[in-house]
Amino acid sequence: METQMHAAHRPALSRSIEDDLESYLDAIAGATMIFRSAVDAYLQNGADRACWQQAKLITEQLATLDDMQQKIETGVPARSALGELVADMVDPLTGVCRLLKDMKRQVTGFAIESGFSGPGRRVPAHLVAEVQELTDEVCATVDALVDSYRQRMPWSEQPSTGDQEQSVSWHEGRADRLSMQLLKTILADDAMNVEIKLPLAQFIEEIDRVADQAEGIDKELRFSRTRGLSPVGRKDTH
Repeated sequence: METQMHAAHRPALSRSIEDDLESYLDAIAGATMIFRSAVDAYLQNGADRACWQQAKLITEQLATLDDMQQKIETGVPARSALGELVADMVDPLTGVCRLLKDMKRQVTGFAIESGFSGPGRRVPAHLVAEVQELTDEVCATVDALVDSYRQRMPWSEQPSTGDQEQSVSWHEGRADRLSMQLLKTILADDAMNVEIKLPLAQFIEEIDRVADQAEGIDKELRFSRTRGLSPVGRKDTH
């Protein structure tokens, strides 16, 4: 009820700003898709060119996101009610931007270390499907974070359903279980020596790290709401 009353006193956003913010969220989802493709490329034997192509794509995607954020922030006067509202919606995405930069680092790392999938160092074929399943769940965690944020937009007509099976924490929990099972399988495999096990285990942990970060951002947003801040975040004026 309090949230509804707060929303009722907000200045109206123009359609163009709404479209820009929606496009911004879509671009975040696009970066997640690139991350998924980068993992697939890394799993392919000798896919050096494909790995570097994904690294280039995510670099370009983050540059596009920076441009979009600047456009949104400069589209309205900062010292106005509308400018403050736009800032309230953009500021919480700072954590998401950090997450995307870390994904960029990982994708670039996949390219640099693509020799890992070369002879004698490739991901064992019997683990490929499980690594892909983990990646899908990790990306679903980020997608759930974006969807949760999108539902808090003032114009959203899709209120949160409260469905636990669609929440950030639910997907992060599944990703944790998948990564732990993979690590146990790797460490227990006597057919691999330690020189292969350690980088492979690090590869799994790097993928799972994305889901952990997404859950951390989601908790920060939830904590902000419990302190009486706006549904999508608000600058601390104290």
